[in-house]
Amino acid sequence: MQSWFMLRARCAACGIRFQRGEDQDYWLGAYLLNFIVTEMVFAVLLLVVLVATWPHPPWSLILWGGAAQMIVTPIAFYPFANALWLAADLVLRPPTPDDFAPDRAPS
Repeated sequence: MQSWFMLRARCAACGIRFQRGEDQDYWLGAYLLNFIVTEMVFAVLLLVVLVATWPHPPWSLILWGGAAQMIVTPIAFYPFANALWLAADLVLRPPTPDDFAPDRAPS
């Protein structure tokens, strides 16, 4: 990673291209994975708070805490979602020589 939100074009160790195949839509799976993790974290936290505070749950805390969690979790999990998506893609579609080929200059 170049930064938290900017992925390098290639792996520094092996040179595999991170953008494999579809240009624009490749990372939709990573976005979906990020969304699923965010929702699962919210569901678990909600369940824990409800069980711990029943019969008088703090609804304001749940509302504002849930909103904050829905903002922080996808940002914190973003690079990990990209790495997991790339790993799953490499398992399902093993790398080919084209994945290691040098980038072509635009014509």
